[in-house]
Amino acid sequence: MVMKYTIEERKEIARSLRREGYNCAQCVAMSFDDVLSSDKVIAASLAAQGFGSGYGGRGYVCGAVSGANMVLGLLGPTPRPELYRKVGELIDGFSALEGAVNCADLKKPGRKPCLELITDAVEILHRQLEASHE
Repeated sequence: MVMKYTIEERKEIARSLRREGYNCAQCVAMSFDDVLSSDKVIAASLAAQGFGSGYGGRGYVCGAVSGANMVLGLLGPTPRPELYRKVGELIDGFSALEGAVNCADLKKPGRKPCLELITDAVEILHRQLEASHE
């Protein structure tokens, strides 16, 4: 896999998508269009299906984490144990940085705004993908 974007370019793509009104899951998933086996429209449609604001606005798993998980799943066929390991690494990295993965916890007063959570998820996933292809 060859990544076309740098981390900073990818984060700017995600910020731009957020300004256009896309949800957290969409911003993350669509910012990886260069490595997906599907196109940006499919990523946007998939991520629009109730993943924003913690699964349909219920505060469960953060949409940014869900979007990153979708990217891992859309990269191509991966044996389930390997995919689960990669998803686990993603969740562990996000949780270590943010202190939580559930949207309701992340939106409590004094926490980072969603845009920063989006760019953090983009950076974690980008670094994970780089490391897996070195």
